[in-house]
Amino acid sequence: MAEQNVITSMLDDLSKEQPIQTALCIGQNLTQYNNNQSIQWHYFNVTEFLSLPFTQRYDLGFVVLDSQEFSQISESEKIQLLVKLRDLMAKKIVVVSQLQDEKLLRSLGFTQLIDKTRYDSDFALWQFNILTYKHVPDWFNSKFWANPENWNKFRW
Repeated sequence: MAEQNVITSMLDDLSKEQPIQTALCIGQNLTQYNNNQSIQWHYFNVTEFLSLPFTQRYDLGFVVLDSQEFSQISESEKIQLLVKLRDLMAKKIVVVSQLQDEKLLRSLGFTQLIDKTRYDSDFALWQFNILTYKHVPDWFNSKFWANPENWNKFRW
């Protein structure tokens, strides 16, 4: 499991980037790492979360994939959990994982925060933030398409 100081400093950095008022955690209850008492934590185990209806979107989702809970679920349930969290439940997601989950997390669009090779352990932090997921290309704006003033000037 991740060190307490890594989780605490990461939560402080994330709250500086963007205010975090509500957060959910899956895999381990993280209320003990909350130095900032303004964050309202909600803890769910895997089966509770998969059956949870969409009622609100949380500011932060925190998943500990190397916990004991995740060793008993299938790969498809793990994918279902991460996709539901990414698409519906959280604006920003942080995942603590092991080496074997790297391919899965990359395929779901997560980016790596801490490289596991720097430390001598099977540990990595991943994130998904919809605001930084994909850079919008320059050509994808109204400047280059549907310009009535250019309709009779250029031939494509």
